[in-house]
Amino acid sequence: MREKRQSKNNNKKIKFFILYIAIIIILLGIGFYGFFSVLNRDTIYEDVKIESFNVSNMTKQEALNVIKDQLEGELSQKQMRLSYGDFSYDVGIKELGYHYSYDEAIEEAYSIGRSGSIINRIKTIMNTTKYGKTIKLKTGYDSNLIDDLVMKISDDINLLSKEAQFNFNGGRMSVTQDVVGRKVDTALLKKLIEENIEVLEDIQIPVEEIKPTMTKAQLSRINGIIGQFSTSFKTSSADRKENIRVSARALDGKLVLPGETVSFNDTTGPRTKAKGYKEANVIIGGEFIPGVGGGVCQMSTTLYNALVRADLTIVQRSPHSIPSTYVPYGQDAAVSYGHLDLKFRNDFDFPIYIHTLTKNDQVFVYIYGDVNTKNYTVKLDSEIVETIKPKDEIIKDNTLKPGEKVLHQSGRTGYKVKTYKSIVKGGKVVKRDLLNSDFYKPRNSIYKVGPDLPANVEDENVNPVDAEEE
Repeated sequence: MREKRQSKNNNKKIKFFILYIAIIIILLGIGFYGFFSVLNRDTIYEDVKIESFNVSNMTKQEALNVIKDQLEGELSQKQMRLSYGDFSYDVGIKELGYHYSYDEAIEEAYSIGRSGSIINRIKTIMNTTKYGKTIKLKTGYDSNLIDDLVMKISDDINLLSKEAQFNFNGGRMSVTQDVVGRKVDTALLKKLIEENIEVLEDIQIPVEEIKPTMTKAQLSRINGIIGQFSTSFKTSSADRKENIRVSARALDGKLVLPGETVSFNDTTGPRTKAKGYKEANVIIGGEFIPGVGGGVCQMSTTLYNALVRADLTIVQRSPHSIPSTYVPYGQDAAVSYGHLDLKFRNDFDFPIYIHTLTKNDQVFVYIYGDVNTKNYTVKLDSEIVETIKPKDEIIKDNTLKPGEKVLHQSGRTGYKVKTYKSIVKGGKVVKRDLLNSDFYKPRNSIYKVGPDLPANVEDENVNPVDAEEE
């Protein structure tokens, strides 16, 4: 009886155990089915966002539709304003190829919990559900479209500068209008657009103003003669006269801006026949000898005197080795291309204009400027402080007759000269300064003489005077 009861109890335990195992198997099956169905789902897992969009439990296409419908509408309204003066451009960022990388963000959202082992995937899904995951939506633009926009803007705004022109016609002066140029800094503008494409603030287009060197306001200050001078070349040879005319034409119409330094040699050019210069006497080593360009020094001297009277700054000037006959001593200016030059600088705050004229065997130089600023006159006076007489030098020459004396080199008197510059205003000298101290070197007279006369020449009644005449 006891054995029968015990056997019955054992059967119950076995049935219970079998039922328990069956329940566990069913539960595990349900669980594994659930996990496997979760792991193999085709929607994005819970608590995943792309920017502010919650895309949990959405397919990739559903997520794309939700995000794109919202953002594309907003994108069409986004624009930036670029402006400069009267130029203004409202540019939609879609015109610049601005776009969102939807597919890349959705693929990233969908990939969460889909890589690694089953355990790692489950852990990722559970962590995402607990803490959430936000994916940044990347953007981009077309650099070529920005280049096209920058080019269009620069084509609209860019403007060539234009110099004012000073016109001189028979003493009548006129000035054309200058134009201030503009140039867009294209590299900087592109950088500003690229940096602003997410911010969308107004942009001031970077433009460089290109100011002309000569403006109408500057050139209009040339309103009259501030210095002039003339010299005569009446007694010169035809070729020397032509050299003066050629160099005068080279100087005529020269415009000199404030602070500018001018070289006479650079302006008149090399003294060559190709430049129109003729052969005439030039001074070399204190001697007059034929050379191309003779007479140009008279032009430089005439210019020098006009410049000093206009009160321009003389940077470089040299006296002749022989005093000039067409100006007072100490008021000449020698030039020799490649060696001696006349240079001057305009230290006024207005430009000057040089006009030259040759007529009736005279050369005239007129310096035009602002007579309201240079409202005084300049006078020059020279003083010979020392006269140096030439000495006689004797050279024995046995080819000459005894007692014969021949002049080999004429002597020339030397001078030390001081030249003063006076500022005259209202008829009164308000200032007088030393301008130059010049030295014109003397040249000795050289005589060649024959052998001494015999001691008894007088006994033979030879007349010395008659012997020299022979």
